Order: sequence, then C-alpha cells, then structure tokens
Amino acid sequence: MNDTAAAGFLGGGRGRTRAILAGILVLGLTCGALLWPGGNHSRGQGVLLVLDSSGNLTREAAVYKPLANFLSQYTVHPLDLEIVPTRDGFREKLAEGVEFIFCPDGLALDLDTEDFVPVAVARRSAPRNLRPRSVLVFRKSAGLVEFPWLSRPAVTVCGDSLTLTATGAWRRSGGKSVQGPALPFACAWGPDPYDHAPVLHAARLGGFDYALVRQWDADRFFASGLLSPLEWGIELLTVPVPDIVLFASRSVPGRVRLAAGDGLAALGRGPVEQPQVILDLQQGIAGLNLAGFNHLVDPDFDLVRRNFVGNWPPASD
Repeated sequence: MNDTAAAGFLGGGRGRTRAILAGILVLGLTCGALLWPGGNHSRGQGVLLVLDSSGNLTREAAVYKPLANFLSQYTVHPLDLEIVPTRDGFREKLAEGVEFIFCPDGLALDLDTEDFVPVAVARRSAPRNLRPRSVLVFRKSAGLVEFPWLSRPAVTVCGDSLTLTATGAWRRSGGKSVQGPALPFACAWGPDPYDHAPVLHAARLGGFDYALVRQWDADRFFASGLLSPLEWGIELLTVPVPDIVLFASRSVPGRVRLAAGDGLAALGRGPVEQPQVILDLQQGIAGLNLAGFNHLVDPDFDLVRRNFVGNWPPASD
C-alpha cells in the first residue's frame, strides 16, 4: 500500500469513527426527547398542576384531563396532568416547574408574582354568574353571632381551608379582622374546596350551628329546600372573591396566555356545534357547578391580594 492509499484508509477510519460517535449522540438526544418531551419540567414546561383535596377520583377524567387537553391546543406540546391533594404536595410540584395551575383563590395568594400570572376565573351560569362572597349560614335558634369561629368554634364548620369563600372572614386587613386570634383552629373543616355541600349537609343534619361557605352553595341549598329560611339565616361576610382560578407561568409566552384566556372566556358562549375538546371540558366543569370562565388579569388579582392575605396558616400560629 503506498503512502497516499494508506492515508486514505486511515482517514476513512477516522471518518467512520466520527460517524459512529455522531450517531450515538443523535440517538441519545432522541431518547431524551422521548423521555422528557417539550423540555425539562423544572423549567416550567408541559404540566397542568391541580390542587384537589377532596379525593374525588372521577374528577381526573371528567374535569382535569379535559382542561389539560383544552389548554394543550394553545401550547406547543401536550400538557401532563399533576393532581395533588395537599398544600405540601402543591409546593413540591411548583418547585419542579409547571406551566398552568388550577386551584382555589386562597391558595393562589401564595403564588410568587414574579413566576406566575392570572389567566382566568371560574364563573357560574347567568344570572348567578357574578363572583361569590363568603357567607355565614346560621341556625336561627342558636342566634346570629358576630364571630362564631372564635366564640363558638365547637359548633362552627368552614367549607374548606383553601378558598376565600371559606377563610376570607379572617384573612382581611392584614389577617387580623377581629381582636384576638385570627385563625379558628378549633373549628371543623370541610374536605372539598370546589363544593361546600358536605359541610352544609353536616350542619342541617344537626352537626353544627354555623357554617362559613360559598354563597353559591348556600343559595343552592336554600333554593332546593335543603335549608329552610324558617330555621336558617344567611349573613354576608366578604366582598366578592375569585374563588377558583387558573394561573400560568411567566415562562409561557404572552400570546399563548392570552389565547388560552380568550378560549376559556368563550367556553359555553359559542354555537351549539363545537369541537369535542370543548364539549368535553364544558361537560366536565358542569360537575363542579361551573358554566365557564372569565378573564382574570394582574390588576384584578392584585386587588384581591390587597384585601386578603396569603400564607395560611402562618407558621407563627
């Protein structure tokens, strides 16, 4: 073999080696893309995080997966669904990175404004499509007491611990809306931030004399005859609150957040003939007594932050 042929042979060997190495690199990148589609979740890619403490297993398929599918229309990749039942689990998933969050408003007060922005707020069917207030439902024979969660905690129940419709009464004005302790630890708590029916049933069946609940749920019980106005009264406690909200990571492009908000706001307001992804979501949220969504913007939720405090319950208490 002459020098020229030898050089060509050696060069060809090095070329084959480079080709093999390049192939291995491409294969590795391909496997990475399959295992972690859309990027690393720690950078806020590809996850819809839902807080649901109720343990209602039917909601995953009926509500939350349709919501993830709906939002995936506006993102460049499908959204994985993560459902957590506790605040600690919620915080852990946030640290891993998420793209959208569906949760109660009291929990959303704790979200970092540098990382997350509001997109939409849930609404009910007209004419009851205004935001709900927190109300006190009380047994008339027990009498109307100004702060029963402090003076009569043993017979007081709160709808849940995550919405302002249940906790807003003591989260106002810097968290000290009354003299004395602001947090009624001795009260009973309901399991479901999306439905206060369990605590209202417990009250009407004799378990409690006072219930702090969502106005919509209380109205539903009075309208259906489950609560008699001869036996029960109702007192407003707070201004209207967002109740159930959808937030997005600031890593989500603004055009995507705007398009998703517009799509949600149009839900239930379009023609009868709709794509299946929209029909699935409409049917699902009806199970939460929701008709659709309205836009929610930064200044709007900033006002909520000024009226109510987050960090419930404070570690100092």
